[in-house]
Amino acid sequence: MSFKTLRIAITFIFALNAKAQTFDIEQTSQLIRPRVKLDSKYTCDPTTKDTGGAYACFENSASFTFPIKRKFKTEINLDLKDFKLKDLFKKNIRIKASEVLGTFKVTQRNVNFGIEDTMVKRGLYYANAGIIGLHLTKKYRILFYSANMNLHEDGKTLNKFTPRFSAIAGQYHICGLRKGYYYGISLIYSDGLFIPSPFIGGIEPLGERWTFNYSLPVQLNIQYYHHATYVVFGVKTDGYRSGIKLGNGRGNMNYANGCTYLNVRRKLTRTVQVYGEFGYNFYQFMSFDDGIKNSKIWPERVKVPMNTSFYGHISIQIYFGKSLLEKVTDQLF
Repeated sequence: MSFKTLRIAITFIFALNAKAQTFDIEQTSQLIRPRVKLDSKYTCDPTTKDTGGAYACFENSASFTFPIKRKFKTEINLDLKDFKLKDLFKKNIRIKASEVLGTFKVTQRNVNFGIEDTMVKRGLYYANAGIIGLHLTKKYRILFYSANMNLHEDGKTLNKFTPRFSAIAGQYHICGLRKGYYYGISLIYSDGLFIPSPFIGGIEPLGERWTFNYSLPVQLNIQYYHHATYVVFGVKTDGYRSGIKLGNGRGNMNYANGCTYLNVRRKLTRTVQVYGEFGYNFYQFMSFDDGIKNSKIWPERVKVPMNTSFYGHISIQIYFGKSLLEKVTDQLF
């Protein structure tokens, strides 16, 4: 794979990661519900004893989505002279709704990876803060946007951290209680990497209990629902870009993967949900670069071939109140 192709692939992963922070595919049916989320994930390489290409990661994170400003108002203006039931929501009922939410997330990763015959161990730290805006249009579509600033550094480069930025804008079309689609564009700037990334996604019922979800170029899955339990099978990509110290200098470590997964989510109460996932990383790669400095520490980009691996992921989410989308659909359907 050429470095140009690798660079584009990595950037799409970062764009995808930014969308995952602000427009999680599991939350598209809520768009976006205030919550507290605690996660723990372990990735391991049990297939080989060789050092080269090995990768293991244990990460823990906490994220918060909280309301800053909300507006929800329903106006009824019946025109009895020209009343048509099919035009009830278009002409006679007007819902004015908007919301601004804040987001905050912290993550700590203990990473072990092999370069030739050497195992490298690093502690990586991530913090993200941002806002999400939602606005219901006259055609009952939800305009959404987000802006985020974050840092992601090795524990040995925190004193030399470089801020990273991302932004998203898009529109969600409400087509029913279990149906809708969205599209937009994300902009990512991450220590020398900058590229726009368009995306499109949606939710499509396949029956009473089955749903097809897609968020391209990020994720595809099929979901089964029964008695407050969701079972999901799909494919997705994941990755991150972090500042790291190797040798005497600071650069960036780029990690990305493609995986298949199966997860189960269970609603314990109306506000508490637990989650467990098991997956297989069928493709992984890692590279290193100097970011915007372009110094002589690494005159050439270093690419490291990686083995396949398995991972396990558990999570608990606590929701607070209804989302903007839930309030709108309560009025419309």
